[in-house]
Formats: sequence, structure tokens, C-alpha cells
Amino acid sequence: MTHLNTIEKAAQKLIALCQKEKQTKADKEKMLEIQAEILESIENLAECELCGAISEVIVTMTLADVTAKLCKACGVKSLEAGKIQSSKQKTSRKRTRRKTSAAKPKPQTISSRSKREVAAEEPETPAMLHTRVESETGIKKTDIKRLHKIIQDIVAPMSPEHTLTYVQREAEIAKIKVEVGALEKAVSLLSDDSSSQTASAV
Repeated sequence: MTHLNTIEKAAQKLIALCQKEKQTKADKEKMLEIQAEILESIENLAECELCGAISEVIVTMTLADVTAKLCKACGVKSLEAGKIQSSKQKTSRKRTRRKTSAAKPKPQTISSRSKREVAAEEPETPAMLHTRVESETGIKKTDIKRLHKIIQDIVAPMSPEHTLTYVQREAEIAKIKVEVGALEKAVSLLSDDSSSQTASAV
């Protein structure tokens, strides 16, 4: 069974539970298990770096010193062309040229300005946050994403202690195995991000 089929069947189970006349605590636990199953299957889907298509079969290919993760169709096209045309790499090359040419008159001033501008214009994305939490806690990124989702789904604001207790309980139900110390650190970092997003939205 493919990951997409697993997601589809799990979603049908979830719909069936939602359509019951009366839900119980056991139903809620089943819903959380189904949610974990769906999230795991979604995490196993990969994106083609060339066309952006989501696929279950992604191949890492290297042609002419360029490496990319490609779907089957883009892999065949790249083999026929003998090269991988990556728009991301073209962009990074152009940026490097601009920086070196612009940095000749006043390298220190421009580099410090560019850092301040990037910090002001580009807030930390969820992907950047997940990478930072992974490096600081050692928790797998897939588990970090699931923990972040649990925290984001908290409707009413909670104290840090209640948030940690809630996330610990939900993590156990979702079968996320994380050490207590690492979980405390992750919840603290992810809660700070969720709080700042809420404040900015208001």
C-alpha cells in the first residue's frame, strides 16, 4: 500500500468517527492515532527539487557535478538532457556574483546592512525553527513537526507547566518517544514561536 493510499484510508476512518452520533474518549484516542498515522505518511512523501511534484519515489541524481532529488519523470528528462537544470542553483550563483561585485567598495558596511535587512525582512520560518530545535534537542525533525502541531492546536493559552504536561500526554497517545529533558527544551522553543505568531497576528 502506498503512502497516499494509507492517508486516504486513514482519512475515511477519521470521517467515520466524526459522523458517529456520539463520540467517546476512546473515539478521541482513535482519532489521535489516526492523526499520527496520517502525519507519518505525509512526512514520508518527498518533493521533486525540479518540478515540485510530491512523489513516493524520489531518486537522488548527480549529473555534471549537480545533485538533486528528482521524481521519475524529471529523472528521465535529466538523463536524456545529460544535465540537471536547477533554478535554485542559478539563483544562488547570481546572488553570489552580486554580493562579490557590490562588496568591493565597502565590504563591512554592505555585509552588516544585508544581515540587518535579512533579519528584519525574513522572520524565522517553521522549517528553520524545526532545524534549530533539532540541533538543540536531538529530536528527529518529523517528531518536532508533530510536537509543533500539538502546541499549535492548543485553543486557550496555557502556562508553560500546563503546556508541557499537555504535550507530554498527547505525545504518549501519538506514540512519540522523546526524552523528558529534550521534550521540555523543544516545548519551550516551539511555544515561544507559537506565542510570537499569535502576537503578530493580533
